[in-house]
Amino acid sequence: MSTPDGRDGIRIRHLAIDDYRQVIQDAWKANPKPSKTYNTDHGRERGRMSFDVDMPGKEALVEIVRQQVETLAGEYNYAGRNISLASSQILLYFEGAGCPVHCDDQDPADKDYGLGTVMFNWANQLVALLYLSTEGVDFEGGKLHFPNANLQIDGVVGKLVAFPGHFKYKHGVTEIRSGARSLLQTTWRFDL
Repeated sequence: MSTPDGRDGIRIRHLAIDDYRQVIQDAWKANPKPSKTYNTDHGRERGRMSFDVDMPGKEALVEIVRQQVETLAGEYNYAGRNISLASSQILLYFEGAGCPVHCDDQDPADKDYGLGTVMFNWANQLVALLYLSTEGVDFEGGKLHFPNANLQIDGVVGKLVAFPGHFKYKHGVTEIRSGARSLLQTTWRFDL
């Protein structure tokens, strides 16, 4: 697959899903966790985000995304490989939050290779983001952007954005000006 600018490998689909906005808000109010700052391998802050709200229905959403990723496997030369879920989390971005440009193909490998070591998964990882909120209704700002592809994506409930995790697909999120942006982030691995 040739992706000179990173645009060719970005896939967008629109799925009919249940409205989870109130479920997420209720789950957050019942068990709020403080925002944390997460760093990329380069040490730059990725922004202040709140991760992994325990909410009813998350497993069903992950399964919907799995089915979509499996149908995309052939487009990424992953057809016939076993798929596994590497991570899933509900991301909540509140006013003032955002995420600098980064790539997702990095794993901390402290246990095996030493503190601060990062491993890259160049050829076997897909990221799939499923929007659970809508720009202009639930939040303002918070655009997903891919600078290498000169592409900005508006958030709409049910929009699925899938792309490889490697450096050609660097992406970020502009600052939330108001409201709350929520989505399900999943990372999928394929056997090599």
